[in-house]
Amino acid sequence: MKISKILLILFLSISSVNCSKENTEDETSTPPSAFNLLLVSNNATEVSFTPTLTWQQSTDPNGGSITYDIYLQKANEIPDGELPSQLLKGNITTNTYTLTELLTASTQYKWYVKAKSSSGSTNSATVFSFITGTVINQPPNPFLLLSPIDNAIDVPLDPILTWQAATDPENNPIVYDVYFDGVRIGVNVPNTSLPIGSLQANKYYEWYVEAFDTAGNSRESSTFNFTTGDGSSGGNGYTIITTNAIPNQEGRFGHQMVNYNGYLWIIGGSVKNMDGTGGEYNDVWKSNDGGLTWTMVKDNTLETGFLRSDEHQAVVFRNEIWVLNGNANTAHKSSDGITWENVPFAGSVSDGTHYTARNEHQAIVFNDRLFIIGGNAGGILKNDVWSTDGIPDPNNDDKITWFLETENAGFEPRVGHQVALVKNKLFLVGGSIQGGQRQNDVWSTSTGDFWKLETPEAPFTKRTQHVLVTSSNGFVMFLFGGDGIDPDTGNTVTDLNDVWHSSNGIDWLLDVYHDPNEEPLGREQFDVVLSADFFVMYGGKSNNNFLDDCWQL
Repeated sequence: MKISKILLILFLSISSVNCSKENTEDETSTPPSAFNLLLVSNNATEVSFTPTLTWQQSTDPNGGSITYDIYLQKANEIPDGELPSQLLKGNITTNTYTLTELLTASTQYKWYVKAKSSSGSTNSATVFSFITGTVINQPPNPFLLLSPIDNAIDVPLDPILTWQAATDPENNPIVYDVYFDGVRIGVNVPNTSLPIGSLQANKYYEWYVEAFDTAGNSRESSTFNFTTGDGSSGGNGYTIITTNAIPNQEGRFGHQMVNYNGYLWIIGGSVKNMDGTGGEYNDVWKSNDGGLTWTMVKDNTLETGFLRSDEHQAVVFRNEIWVLNGNANTAHKSSDGITWENVPFAGSVSDGTHYTARNEHQAIVFNDRLFIIGGNAGGILKNDVWSTDGIPDPNNDDKITWFLETENAGFEPRVGHQVALVKNKLFLVGGSIQGGQRQNDVWSTSTGDFWKLETPEAPFTKRTQHVLVTSSNGFVMFLFGGDGIDPDTGNTVTDLNDVWHSSNGIDWLLDVYHDPNEEPLGREQFDVVLSADFFVMYGGKSNNNFLDDCWQL
């Protein structure tokens, strides 16, 4: 009997120990508590491509820490009845996560979350599904800074920063933050310009602009720099180089200027000498000091060189200076400005394989070809376009061939127009149409044969015999003066001295404007060439007076 009691007590003790052990094991293996997904909500559509996923917090029965694994996968990749198997992010310590990589547009995804602790793991009570949107909200498109141009020198002490209008892929409104000299000086600027105020003389500055759309996306411009002048330019940006560039001359107009082999060149034009002689010349002058001093390399000789004219064109093409003769359909070229070689051409005007003799046309190099655009052909104004690769054909007496790009470019036939190359497009600006009516329309082409009207009326007044020059980076064109309508009167033809610039032919900003009778005088039939980081303007005609001055801008 006593033994039976002892056995019973031993059995109960063993059972108690076993039950305690089983209870402890059950407690330590209890997984994290159940929880639900919250956002992105189930069956949501038009979901962001970088959504933020959130879920309820799970708890550990033993008070341990919880981490989460997120599984997200395209729905069409998941076999029926199975869970997503692609781990998006593991061991997250919070109950929210924002994707950093873009999801695919218009795609159904499924997702769930696994809570983990030392006691085990628990899947979210549900698996959610959502469909991404159809369009990514993109940041604004790249845009350009305009002025002051990069590396500009002698900038006025009160410049206006200007930049190209940024466009948004979704056509959302855009505002700008402007950073100048390391400080944000403009916030949510709605326009594309910002006055700076008074700066220190002879100081280096840097600036850039950041464009924002209404979705909060942004795009930064490049960074430009400039150095201010000493404040002596009077605010118009011009600095006199010399008042008498060519010795013993009163001046000239209708000449051409090029920058070639480290020199600035003046080529031909109508000349008036100090002794009263003159006329159409074919002399050539060069300068190696930015226009301060000029040396004659070729005299005005009828026997040699290109034709005497004040209506010719000169360009640098295939590492030589080419002159497209005025009142003719011929060309000469030179590598030293002294010796000029006639360039023979194949074809003829009569069979339509060569352009007619003309003057007041435009010549420009584009896509490794030399283009001639419009002009006056024996009293008939033209709007045709011709081009040549300039390569002599050894099988045809080393002649070059001109190709008719288009007989009718779309703009009205004209003379006195100007053409510039900006960002791989040609832009034609202004000129005079039949009847002498001045224009301020702007046309462009990417090919040479098809021309698009950018604007029928630019903000500057109608004009002809102006100058159009492209900046050194090829992004901006600058328009100078010409024979046009005085903006102060609206009806008086005058020789202008304003300066405008544009990067697209549509948006033009005024850089310089002052009375045409102030220095430098308003002028026409002059020329401007880019030298280093500044423009050099020489000569021209002001109220029928010949000019021989040279200015830096």
